[in-house]
Amino acid sequence: MVRPFAIIGFTIFFALNIIFLLGEKAAIVLLVLAVAAFVLCLFAESTRRDLVIPTACVSLVVASLLSISAGLIPQEADEKFVGDEHQIKATLISLETKNYDRFYNVVKTTEIDGQEYELKIRISSELPIDAEPYDTIEGNFVLFNLGEYSEDSRNYYLSQNVFVGGYQRGEYIVSSSEDKPIGYYILMLRKGIKDSLKDLLPGDSGALATALLIGDKENLSEEISGNFSAAGISHLIAVSGLHLSVWCLFVLRLFNMLRLKGRLPSVLSSVFVIIFMAVSGFSYSVMRSGFMMLVMLLGNIISKRADSLNSLGFALTVLCFINPYCALSVGLQLSFLATLGIVIGYKLFKIEIKRDVKNKNKFYIFSYKFLDFLLGIVKSTVFACAFTLPVMIISFGRISLLSLPANLIVYLPATICMIFSGFSALVYFVPFLSFIQQPLVAVVRWCANFIISVADSLSDIPYSYIKASSDVFLVWLAGALFLLAAAVLIKKFSGKLNVKLPVFLCAVTFFFTCVFSSIYHQGDITVTVCDVGNGSAIVVSDNKRAVMIGCGGDNFYAQSNIEKAITDSGAEQLDFLMIPRISQGESSLAADIVKDYRPQYVLAGETDSELKNILKDVSYDVSSYATIDIWDNVSLTYKTDAEQSSAVLSVNSVDIMITFKPIGDILDKNTDVLISREKVPNSVNAANYALTVLSSDYEKGYYQQTMLELGGANAAATAEQGNIKITVSTDGKISAERV
Repeated sequence: MVRPFAIIGFTIFFALNIIFLLGEKAAIVLLVLAVAAFVLCLFAESTRRDLVIPTACVSLVVASLLSISAGLIPQEADEKFVGDEHQIKATLISLETKNYDRFYNVVKTTEIDGQEYELKIRISSELPIDAEPYDTIEGNFVLFNLGEYSEDSRNYYLSQNVFVGGYQRGEYIVSSSEDKPIGYYILMLRKGIKDSLKDLLPGDSGALATALLIGDKENLSEEISGNFSAAGISHLIAVSGLHLSVWCLFVLRLFNMLRLKGRLPSVLSSVFVIIFMAVSGFSYSVMRSGFMMLVMLLGNIISKRADSLNSLGFALTVLCFINPYCALSVGLQLSFLATLGIVIGYKLFKIEIKRDVKNKNKFYIFSYKFLDFLLGIVKSTVFACAFTLPVMIISFGRISLLSLPANLIVYLPATICMIFSGFSALVYFVPFLSFIQQPLVAVVRWCANFIISVADSLSDIPYSYIKASSDVFLVWLAGALFLLAAAVLIKKFSGKLNVKLPVFLCAVTFFFTCVFSSIYHQGDITVTVCDVGNGSAIVVSDNKRAVMIGCGGDNFYAQSNIEKAITDSGAEQLDFLMIPRISQGESSLAADIVKDYRPQYVLAGETDSELKNILKDVSYDVSSYATIDIWDNVSLTYKTDAEQSSAVLSVNSVDIMITFKPIGDILDKNTDVLISREKVPNSVNAANYALTVLSSDYEKGYYQQTMLELGGANAAATAEQGNIKITVSTDGKISAERV
């Protein structure tokens, strides 16, 4: 068996993904099947001698046991603590982050209600906590289930080993100790890097430099993040294996320039890799790359060459034993598949530029080396994109068409920006090197601004991505995996591997899948209920244009969720904005929406002096009752007065009732879908609607949704768990999903 860790690591990783997708019963079934298969293998001499299948069976058993043991901790935490107030004594183990008007910290408990108990909790507060990392915090906290309504959100927190959220009740006590663990100094180093770059490079350029260097995106604007996503280069601002590989290669070359010989460069590089993993927050993608690097460097130390696939499998094995829920991390999934694609792609598709550098001038040699460099980026990007398609389709539902040109353009500036950012942060703390600070900062600023402008320009290109959320892409994905599996089986039994034909078939069928999906879903309208707390903000889009009904909200990330809905719509400007009433729930974000998205026309149910001032530079009317034809297949009728505030949105022959007042009568009850603020009006039976969506905060949303479901309604609530997108097809079919 040539690559034991590749078989072990890949099997455990994929098995954990399947188990967590299907549920805990799948672990038992898989365990029984794996044991049975292993026993059968013992009776087949050829299988015993090959060891591949027995090793895979044992790995499946290990994955099943890991998933069962991992599930005990969050299950116990839910049963014992969620939903109640508890007295907690805990250690602060993270740097504080801010998202809009709230502050977040991660703590690890030592005691809960006077009993020894270890549990990671993500606590939120309206004010910053006056404490340093590894200080002890004591106080009363209300604990709740993170990701209650969103499977993606729940999976994210599980992958981070954080099972419960909490917010404080009353005062808390902070105590500190002079003896700090090594984790404290690592966090202080991370904070020092972030603060130094913020001081040296205020604004967007410094925020991007920080994201490139240590993956901290706290100060990066939503606009820039959205542009990076649209351009297909968002991986640059999430520190990953790419960043560590660049740094490690740079460090090794630096040691060669210093003429360090023998094993010392590999030893020092290993130390650097460990420090980099720690400073970047031990993200799974970095640890995956870090463990692979350490295996490679260990091979250099002991004069052995490491195998890439075996090293990748070893990294996955270690990570799955550290935390089985790491398999749920989308970042690790993308990192693993991208690396797998690059490794396999380079072996199967050898594309090289033939060159003869003998007796050639330096410019000729440099040109060929530069072409080799560009070809390497093209190959890496193509292979990485191809292998990460399953995650892009399943987890994101969209595929960027600009990823290849965008990566070609920004790869070199991003590399320079990252390395020079690191040196800028280092020089910041070394006074006698201050004379080179300004040149370093100037290079970082130029590179960062260039990358930002490229992302901004590319994001403006229409049809820059493919929406892959329909089932037809899942069918294509299943077919592609079948073709590739068939090629591997043919290789197993015939000894010949022909991947060009299945790859060609996958590419052709993918093209026709995109065309078919585009035609099939042409005319579909999406109605996104934004998660804004106890308020109303609804974005209607046909994937080219967008209108907005209500622009209010009372939670700290309302504006972020509205921006996400508009960005996902593909529109840069609103065709129409309706402001039903002057209230926190319907108009609190009017100034921001008007400023950022410049609606072509605004209709308000009522106004005051403040709203008139906000709307002074746009075309608007005021009317308490109106019927508006927004597009050919979208119209709106609304009424606002002292008795009621509601609207009927007609989309592709489907009528959607929207209520803006939590109490009172409504405009019309004979509709297909109900979208209501906070609660369903007293005169309405939600069971009569195909779908009822509540726009509310966590407590009201959770309670109201439960009561509606007990009454037989098909209900969902935003409830601080993300936007809810309703898709209405041209034939009137309705589907809903949480974004």
